[in-house]
Amino acid sequence: MNTMTPRVEEAVQKLKGVFLEIPGTQLSLVDASRLSGLERNTCRMILEALEDVRFLQRAPNGLFVRRGGQPPSSSAEL
Repeated sequence: MNTMTPRVEEAVQKLKGVFLEIPGTQLSLVDASRLSGLERNTCRMILEALEDVRFLQRAPNGLFVRRGGQPPSSSAEL
C-alpha cells in the first residue's frame, strides 16, 4: 500500500530512521512534528500508525520509543 504522498512517506522514513539510528530515542509529538516538518495531527497519525505496526510504543512518560529498544534513563535529555 503506497498511497502516501511523497512528503508524508519521506517523513515516515525520516522518523523511522531517527529511532533506528539513535538507540533509546524518545520523542514527544511536538518534537516529532518539528523534526519531520509535518503538522501535528499528521505527525500524530504517523506515530500512531508506527505504533499499530509495532515499530513504536509509548513509554509511561508519554513519549514515543522504538519497541524493543531500551529507553534512556529518565534524567537523559533529548
